[in-house]
Amino acid sequence: MKHFISAILITASLLLSACGSSKSVVDPVQSKIKEMVDTKFTAFKTANQLPPSAGVLVYLLTPQGTWTASSNLPEDVGANTHYRIASVTKTFTSAAIMLLDQQGKLRIDDPVKANIPGTSIPYLPDTPEYQIPFKAKITIRQLLSHRAGVFDVTNDKIPVGLGVPYNNRYYLDYVETTKGDTLHQYTFDELVGVAAITRQTYWAPNGGYHYSNTGYSLLAKIIERVSGKSYDRFLADNFFRPMGLKNTSAPWRSIDRSIPAPFLRGYSRQEASEAFIEKTQDNMSPNVAEGNLISTPADAARWMRMILSGKGPLNKAQIARMTTIPPGNESNAYALGFVSTSTMGIGHTGAHPGYLNLVVYNPQDDVTAVVLLNYTDLSDPGKPMLMMGQIVSEAKKIAGY
Repeated sequence: MKHFISAILITASLLLSACGSSKSVVDPVQSKIKEMVDTKFTAFKTANQLPPSAGVLVYLLTPQGTWTASSNLPEDVGANTHYRIASVTKTFTSAAIMLLDQQGKLRIDDPVKANIPGTSIPYLPDTPEYQIPFKAKITIRQLLSHRAGVFDVTNDKIPVGLGVPYNNRYYLDYVETTKGDTLHQYTFDELVGVAAITRQTYWAPNGGYHYSNTGYSLLAKIIERVSGKSYDRFLADNFFRPMGLKNTSAPWRSIDRSIPAPFLRGYSRQEASEAFIEKTQDNMSPNVAEGNLISTPADAARWMRMILSGKGPLNKAQIARMTTIPPGNESNAYALGFVSTSTMGIGHTGAHPGYLNLVVYNPQDDVTAVVLLNYTDLSDPGKPMLMMGQIVSEAKKIAGY
C-alpha cells in the first residue's frame, strides 16, 4: 500500500528546533554526537516495536565542516548512501515552478486553465482527465501551497457510491492488489483523471489547507508543458548537473524499482499487528514530482542549502516568495513547497514506505541538517518525529550552533 500521511510528518518535525552532527572518530564533536544519537535511538527502540535493522542517521553541513553520526546502521552507511527522500521531492518541484516563473515562462498567480504566456497552449490539457473541480479558479500558487482543494488520490480513499470499481478503496491499492498490476506504469493523466472522474475535492480554491500529492502531479504536468522537457530531464538540466547533485536521480518508470549502490535498506509495516517487511525496491511511477526522488544525505543537504541561500538558479526575490507562508497556512507553516519557521529554518519532511527523513536549512547560521530513519510504521507515522527533532537539536548544540 502506497498511501502515507505526509502532512503529519511535515507539521510534527519542522515545528521542532534543529541542527547538529559529527565528523571523524577522533573529533570530540563526532564522539559526543555519536553517543547522543546512540542514547536517543536505543531508548526509542526499546520503547517501541521496531525491526531489528532499524536505525537512524544525522548529517550536518555547516560553515565549519560536516559531521555524520548514526546508530544501529551498517558501518558503511554514511553521507553518500542512497535512500528515497519521499516528499522532500516537493522542494524540487516548487523550485522548478519558481525558476520558470523567474524566467517569465509562467506566472504562479495564473489560473491553471490559462494559457502559457505568449502561446495559445493552456497550462493543463483541455481533456477529460484534467477537468477537475474548480479548475477555472485554481492557481499555480494554490497548488504549491496545498490550498487548491485538489483531491489527494494517493493518500485518501475514494468515497463509496461513485460508480467506479475502486469505491471505498485507495486507488493504488485497487490497481496493485485487486488488479494485481504491481508493475503498473502510472501517469499524471491517470492519477489526475481519478480526481476528475470522481469529481472529488475538499473545497473551493483557497478554502483551506489540505496536503495533496495530486496537486504536485498537476505542477509536474505544467513544468513539462511549459518547458517542453520531461520532469526528470528538467531537474537534471537545471538542478542536478549545475548544482553538483551527482547522487540524486528522479526514477519515473515502473520497472526502475531499485536504489543505486551504495544504498540503505528500508523496512515498513501497514498495521501494528503486522511484521515489518523490506521495502527497499518499489514502483515510484505514481509518486513522480511529489515523492519519487532518490538522493543521499550529502546531496540532500547541498540541495537545501544552495537553493535557499541563493547559490542555486533562483534569485533572492524568488526565494523570498517561495518561502513566504500564505494567509491561512500559519498553523502548519507551509509556504510554496517548503515549510518555513522562524526558529528552526526552512525545509521539508518526507515519508515513503521504508524511509523517513527531514532536510532543513537555517539561514540564520547557514547550517543544514538531514535526519534519516530506515523504517516506517504506517499505523503511527508521526511517532519517530519528536525523536528525530531532538537528535537534530542536540547535535546542533554539540557542534556549537
